[in-house]
Amino acid sequence: MKVAKSCSQCRAAKRKCRTGPTPNSACVMCAHKGQNCSLFTSSSLNRQKFLAPAVTGMNTSKEVNDELRDELVDIYLRLIHDKPHTLFHPATLRTRVQASLLPEAVLCSILAFAARLSSDHTIQERAKDFFQTAKEALKRTIDKVTLDNVHASALVGNLCGIEGDSSGESLFFGISFRMAQILRLPEADPEDDSIMRELKLRTYWSLYMIDQWSSAGLDMPRQIPDTNRHSLPMSEMEFWKMKSGTRTSGILTPNRQPGLWGYMVILARIFGKIQELHRQLANNHLSDAEAEEYTRQVALQFQEFSQSLPPNMELTRDNLDSHAKTGLGSTFVALHLGYHHYSTLLYFHYLDSTHNEVSNQALFAARCKFHATAFSELLSLSNEVPGSEAVYFIVAHMTVISSSALLHTLLFGEPDEMPGTRERLSSNFQVLLKLKQYWPYVNSMITRLFTFQEACMLSTDRVYVVDKWIVKFLLQHALPIEKNLRPPATHSLAERDKFAEDALSILRPPQPEQQHS
Repeated sequence: MKVAKSCSQCRAAKRKCRTGPTPNSACVMCAHKGQNCSLFTSSSLNRQKFLAPAVTGMNTSKEVNDELRDELVDIYLRLIHDKPHTLFHPATLRTRVQASLLPEAVLCSILAFAARLSSDHTIQERAKDFFQTAKEALKRTIDKVTLDNVHASALVGNLCGIEGDSSGESLFFGISFRMAQILRLPEADPEDDSIMRELKLRTYWSLYMIDQWSSAGLDMPRQIPDTNRHSLPMSEMEFWKMKSGTRTSGILTPNRQPGLWGYMVILARIFGKIQELHRQLANNHLSDAEAEEYTRQVALQFQEFSQSLPPNMELTRDNLDSHAKTGLGSTFVALHLGYHHYSTLLYFHYLDSTHNEVSNQALFAARCKFHATAFSELLSLSNEVPGSEAVYFIVAHMTVISSSALLHTLLFGEPDEMPGTRERLSSNFQVLLKLKQYWPYVNSMITRLFTFQEACMLSTDRVYVVDKWIVKFLLQHALPIEKNLRPPATHSLAERDKFAEDALSILRPPQPEQQHS
């Protein structure tokens, strides 16, 4: 019997099959596409071990055994992936990891994310080493324009942000965006199977989302424009079930039913309009009447979004439980946290009660409080339902914004609002303290809350005027925030501040004498 020299996948696709670097390894094309390859055998998988690459002066030369490696990949897929980004097909990712076919920069980035979320303190301590290894590995292959390097650059950019390195964050995100443009993402190649087609699409929309957030957080121009040309990501369950080598006929239609991430993209488009509103307000480009109309139009888009959600994606306890059982609880929570966060940002401006010319000021202020409260309650609920935790980094910034609106209510609201507001603030602060254990830069975000409180205390009858300081506070989460100097507080506000101080005390680090005792 003649031994096949090409794999079944390449024969089916009628493409040239080049053998891999070692006997019984996947061919070059299957490895590049992350496909199963008939030339790759389970015996070779058992022989191959992943070694964390040795880097001079770092502790990454120790072997990461298969069990630990797979455990960290699972943590990443469960707690990070499909939340701030969706870059991989889970089954294909696991196959490439086990076959030692995933590039070092991508794998070590994944390990760096997951290590911080490990329950083992010794593994947590290795997160920085994994990150440095990933960054150095990416630098060695930075001139190779591949989908893997698009992923690696996006992941390393996120890790820079987690470390508070805003310059590195901007740089690596920019590299990822440009590589994606060179590759013409999300356009598919004729030889792409269904997994690769959807993977390119999800990567493109992940970068779109990253661009929306990072351009605001870093105060940089956006690189990926709004468009309706491309389909939205499909149902996550359908995507997960796809088998390597399966092909779809025709072009993906933009009108197909999106999955959870597809609805996240719709929200991100609205977020872009909210960013523009705040920028124009800060630069005095809008009158009160124009700003009110702009807000009303964006509010209508939120209403359309809510009405477009299919019944199984509406925010109910039954839906949360159902998604959690399928492994999508955290993604479902991420969608609705985003909805309430963006809505809080839209109406935050109207907490300023001196907008006498705005007929809807009271309505919009009430909506801001409602969404800040709903965000807090959903965040608390997510920690009660197994498989629904929201522990990715950007949750910290969203929680700070929710807490700021609640803190404003504590300082300026009605007496009957105070008990519930205190309870929700306490719940938010517990989440921030939890996130602080995982992500080092959360401490800087917590500091922003103290700065906001001081800005409130230095106001006579309102929290702020709409200026560049409040835009920086609300949107530019990756940059440091300076104090906003105002006239001294009134005596009545100082009395209210005692309640705020009591609520914030949970976040303040212990004083030396307290630590000693």
